[in-house]
Amino acid sequence: MKKYLLSLSLLFILASCETEIKLTEEDKKLILEELSEINEVDQQFAGLPPEEMRAEYGNERAWEIFLEQRDSVGLVNQGRIKALYQQYGYLGEKKIGEEGASDFWISIQHADNDVEFQQEMLEAMQKEIENGSQDKYHYAMLEDRVNVNLGKPQRFGSQLEYNELGQAIPKNGLVDSANVEVLRAEYDMPTFKEYYNGMTSAHFEMNKEYFLGKGITEPQLYK
Repeated sequence: MKKYLLSLSLLFILASCETEIKLTEEDKKLILEELSEINEVDQQFAGLPPEEMRAEYGNERAWEIFLEQRDSVGLVNQGRIKALYQQYGYLGEKKIGEEGASDFWISIQHADNDVEFQQEMLEAMQKEIENGSQDKYHYAMLEDRVNVNLGKPQRFGSQLEYNELGQAIPKNGLVDSANVEVLRAEYDMPTFKEYYNGMTSAHFEMNKEYFLGKGITEPQLYK
């Protein structure tokens, strides 16, 4: 009898864990406000150190300070995202809309200090897709990020580094370069050529003086 009751209790707990959490409109409002704040702070550290910081400290020291600040902010954001996940489950677009889901995802994508957390969220995103989520793009981006953080090649080629000519190349290489365009299309990603040429051009403009000094006068685009 005790074993029977225990089994029923375990089934009830498992069923409760799988139950879709229903958010009230007030829940959504508060969640979206918090996610917007998290994203706003995250994006302050998405680009280059501010010009005034580089002017005051020099480029090298400015980057050191900037990255220290970014890491600190990232840890705070991750804590907030984890708390939201514990309370509401994965906040995909079916729960809070595309913009809110993107804001929830971005701090996960940047949580390179906690790959186990990224892997857990990747599994949660896979379940979201199996349950009808259309957000394959962010899933692909996170999968590549996890694999790069684990020292593995990528399926989609979203994570980059740059060669001596300033061309974007896939960090750690690709699992299947012959079929990457087909795969990217399936996951709502721009073509490989379009994405890599865009990033190559942006990298050239950000480091123009350096490349001009090497005699490279324009971005070395893929044909």
